[in-house]
Amino acid sequence: MNRTTGRGLVTALALTLCLAVSGQALAQAVVVRSTGPSAVNYPKGKRLGATEQVALKAGDIVTVLDKAGTRVLRGAGTFSLTVSANRERGGAALLARSLSNPASVRAGAVRGAGDTSGDTVLPVSIWLADTDQGGTVCVPRGSDLYLWRKDSASRSFSWLTEAAGGEMVRMQWPPKTVGIAWPKTVLAPQEARTYRIYDETTPDKATEFRIVMIEPEAVPADAASLGTLLLDNGCKAQFDWLAASLEEDEAATAPAAP
Repeated sequence: MNRTTGRGLVTALALTLCLAVSGQALAQAVVVRSTGPSAVNYPKGKRLGATEQVALKAGDIVTVLDKAGTRVLRGAGTFSLTVSANRERGGAALLARSLSNPASVRAGAVRGAGDTSGDTVLPVSIWLADTDQGGTVCVPRGSDLYLWRKDSASRSFSWLTEAAGGEMVRMQWPPKTVGIAWPKTVLAPQEARTYRIYDETTPDKATEFRIVMIEPEAVPADAASLGTLLLDNGCKAQFDWLAASLEEDEAATAPAAP
């Protein structure tokens, strides 16, 4: 490769990176869910620009995740996303930062551990592997990872191993416990590897996870950017947890209707 060609490639790569960063900077919100006549125009995961107007018809309901948290748009009407992001949502923003902070992940840091109410339990951290759904799992490099289960009523035992074979680890889920630590001292999660977990009573019903490592400094503090990062890496279950946790937090802090 000559110097002229090398300089040209460097210039092209720099331009590509600048365009990518500009595109991310313009992303103001991402669609969480949508129903109604315009749902086809606003599928889950769609990025919406800062200057974009969301035009809805009667019967449309679109939930978006923006920099401040979640917002529900109901038609008919036209909505500005810039106004949405500028609203006062301190609690939601704090929740987004805590969810994206690897230091906040610790043993037992799951809402509802020991809960017997029977209500739906949401995780406090998004750095979890869902043993029911499986799929791609994002985790900040150097951070702990936790395993999550929906049915926490009784004690159970699971086996965890690499999908390609090798070391198998038996783990206990105490009763009324929704989250346990990934056994990293025995089987540390590795970049781009796939792992299999199954309940020892139903070994034919295994769930698989593929690990994606995120550099800690690349984890954003605002909700929309964090959601986009998760979706871009295929971590769909974690995106859903993020949106659901922010929605629950905003509902809990919303003023009571007169």
